[in-house]
Amino acid sequence: MRYIVAFVSIFIVGCSLQEPAATPIGSLVQTSAGAVSGITRDGGLKEYMGIPYAAPPIGPLRWAPPAAVESWEGTIDASEPGPACMQPQGMGGDFYGATGFEMSEDCLLLNVHTRAESEEDALPVMVWIHGGALVTGSGSEYPGELLTSKGVVLVTINYRLGRFGFNAHELLSQENPSGVSGNQGLRDQIFALEWVRDNISKFGGNPQNVTIFGESAGSLSVSLLQASPLAKGLFHRVIGQSGGAFQPMAFRAEARNGHQSAESIGADCAAAMLGDSADEASLEALRAVPAASIIERTMQNAENPTSLCTAYDSLAIVDGEVIPEEVQSIFNQGLQSDVPTMIGSNADEATTFLPMFKALSEDPSDSKTGMMMQARIYLPEVLGDLEEFYPTEGDVDIDESWSNMFSDVLFTYPMRVWSRHMEEMESDAYLYWFTWAPPVENSEQYGAFHAGELGYIFGNLDLFGAKPTAKDKEFSELMASIWTQFAKTGNPNGKNLPQWDAYSVDNESYMELGIDTGQKSQLRLGEMELIERAWRDRRAGGAVGGGL
Repeated sequence: MRYIVAFVSIFIVGCSLQEPAATPIGSLVQTSAGAVSGITRDGGLKEYMGIPYAAPPIGPLRWAPPAAVESWEGTIDASEPGPACMQPQGMGGDFYGATGFEMSEDCLLLNVHTRAESEEDALPVMVWIHGGALVTGSGSEYPGELLTSKGVVLVTINYRLGRFGFNAHELLSQENPSGVSGNQGLRDQIFALEWVRDNISKFGGNPQNVTIFGESAGSLSVSLLQASPLAKGLFHRVIGQSGGAFQPMAFRAEARNGHQSAESIGADCAAAMLGDSADEASLEALRAVPAASIIERTMQNAENPTSLCTAYDSLAIVDGEVIPEEVQSIFNQGLQSDVPTMIGSNADEATTFLPMFKALSEDPSDSKTGMMMQARIYLPEVLGDLEEFYPTEGDVDIDESWSNMFSDVLFTYPMRVWSRHMEEMESDAYLYWFTWAPPVENSEQYGAFHAGELGYIFGNLDLFGAKPTAKDKEFSELMASIWTQFAKTGNPNGKNLPQWDAYSVDNESYMELGIDTGQKSQLRLGEMELIERAWRDRRAGGAVGGGL
């Protein structure tokens, strides 16, 4: 942590007995653990970056639940972002892969962006949970200029990733009084939300109006937090973008990755982490392994065909505590947090992933072979009916069929299921479909790709090397207005915004956000019914997750 030793004199300023003086927000803010000094930019945007919300998860705290940060004397310099959590470099291929950024295990940090002038402003708060497959990413990648200009306080967080954030092991379970382990990254997210509850008013935010939002693995995290009893009351609205825990995959301790327990996977990981070391798999030995070595060795372990542990494979665990039971069951019972929900996906989610899919196929030059290999994994129950919706015969673009199938299975369908579950609750759900193609190189190939909406929501329109036009800037203003309107009221409708009906099974209403922005219904209905039929059959055979 970065400290500036400072001694602050407290001056009591006289105030009227009739009207209390507002508490101004300046560069110095006193949090529950100590003072932080931020930076003020043009336009009144104040930023406080790299604030520790939990103790550094190092030494004996590696893989432990997050602990309270020790109070500090003086002032932390919060004018620059802190390091990202430990993660593999370059994951995500040529399109998403990033390298060369600072990383550390001491990474449980968050950033606050605010234009509030006093604590009494009590602005709505938006807490961003970044994506990256629960393996990569950082809260510091997302700017606050645009969203805060719409009258909200933005908080972006780091959380432990990969084997540092989602690692179960028998010895870790024995160490924990609750008798479970794993989900360290989810516990971090909950701990960050507790920090927001206790501190955000000092930055002009309202702790009683908090929206959690995220994309991809961040959206998956949002759905898990909505299901978790430990997170109840810490947020009041949710926004999920292209990700949710509604797929027919087991991610619980007793049935995951081919019915292997999370703890057995952790034992496999422990062996990989220790490498050729003669040490037994004790917590002391595992916690002594350098963080960089853990990443390197688990990455190398991916080449072992018999291993269940890789640096790229991180899933949440149904541990009986953070996630009490399979998420689908929690939502089926109506036990999730009953809060307004806005969720959706992009029209061309999988286009940026196709090169990676092809590289893993039996014959990378044969798209049909690769597509059918994926179909046998995700939709084996309806292989005979795929041709109607995802054609491979005749004069067709098989890559387009492949992309559509993968997009529907992993993104479009889970978001529809999420919407349908919320119809049973008192709070409304709003479903969207993002169709705007960012002007990146080869944009005609990628379309509205996975994460393509991020630049429009956060205003960093040059994301992924895009070259924005005036229309892109105008559309970005619309997207940010919709997102912040929902955060303020729990309803995306407002002045100069498109009319948007809440989702119901009867109307199947959704909002298209793109060149043809407007309300529509029955999004990809035939494809959705096909996937539902497949996964209904799978559940009947004893699989967990997926569908209704």
